[in-house]
Amino acid sequence: MAEEETKTVEVEAPKDAGEMVGLALQDIVLSANIIDLATQRGAFKAAEAGQVGACFEKLVAFIKANTPQPEEAPADDNAVASQEK
Repeated sequence: MAEEETKTVEVEAPKDAGEMVGLALQDIVLSANIIDLATQRGAFKAAEAGQVGACFEKLVAFIKANTPQPEEAPADDNAVASQEK
């Protein structure tokens, strides 16, 4: 088997120290969609598939854990009472 290469990307700190850079949940969803599309189009080598899949699964788990669940509408007490009679 071929050895897996690890690449390090150096990122410079923002020049304006007061400027905050962040990611929204929608940015992470977009990243997962990009990985999915690139995989469907065969952009990754077979040896890379495991790493790409693991990254994709982490993103999906994060998205699921941080997506707000819709609240259920409060039950109408009058509707419940009229059904019991």
